[in-house]
Amino acid sequence: MRAGNLRSGGLLLLAALAGCRSVPQITGTYELRAVNGAPLPVRAGWVAQGSSELTGGSMTLNPDGTYRHRLAFRVRSQARGEYVDSSVNVGTYERRLSTIRFHAPGGDMAAQLAGPNLALSLGGWSYVFRRAEP
Repeated sequence: MRAGNLRSGGLLLLAALAGCRSVPQITGTYELRAVNGAPLPVRAGWVAQGSSELTGGSMTLNPDGTYRHRLAFRVRSQARGEYVDSSVNVGTYERRLSTIRFHAPGGDMAAQLAGPNLALSLGGWSYVFRRAEP
């Protein structure tokens, strides 16, 4: 009788799992779409006798648990004219449901996944990245 109960329980578990959808893949490159609710480019700050704009960026999540976060800027200053600059952070990440925790030498940060969008708040700025559909 006990073997029959185990088989029945196993079949129920298998049936329940068969109805579950798989966890969506999160790896790939997410392109920066908006900052603080505004489309790009956005004013990023002031430099000596000039200004800078955030013009683009990306967040790449690799299958091995590493990531690369890049922001691109256009800087205008009287001293150097106009030039481009970027900021790059690398580290590891882990996923827990819709939250992704990024671990880097400069400190940890967290982002939220919602469909193809990845929302990251960092230093008083809110970034929305969007993953391209395959």
